[in-house]
Amino acid sequence: MFTPTGPAPRPWLRPLIVLGALFVAGTGFWGLTRLADDGKPQSEIARYAVAGDCLENRGTHAKPVIFTIPCTDTKADYRVMFSATSQGKCPPEFDEYTERGGRNGNTTLCMTPVRH
Repeated sequence: MFTPTGPAPRPWLRPLIVLGALFVAGTGFWGLTRLADDGKPQSEIARYAVAGDCLENRGTHAKPVIFTIPCTDTKADYRVMFSATSQGKCPPEFDEYTERGGRNGNTTLCMTPVRH
C-alpha cells in the first residue's frame, strides 16, 4: 500500500489566496481613485442648476461642457439667473445654455458672466 509522504493538504489555503487577491485588487482600485481625486467635491452637471448657482465651462465656447461649482471658486464662469425651460429662450441681455435630453426634456439656463 502506498503512503503519501508529501505535505498534508491545506484546505484553508485557497480561500486565503482568494481573499488576499481581492484585498490587493481593492487596494489598487482605492489607490487609483485617490490619485485621480483633486480634493474638490464632485461636480454636478448643469442640468440641475438653479438660480444663484455658478457654472464652470470645461469645454469650449462652441462645444461647452458645463458643471455646477461653488460661486467662491475662481473658475466660476457664469451665474445662473433663472431657468427659461418653459419658454426655451432667454432675453437678449443674458447668455443662454441649453442642455438637450434627459427625463424632463431640455433645460435652458439664462446666465450672466461672473466677474472675479
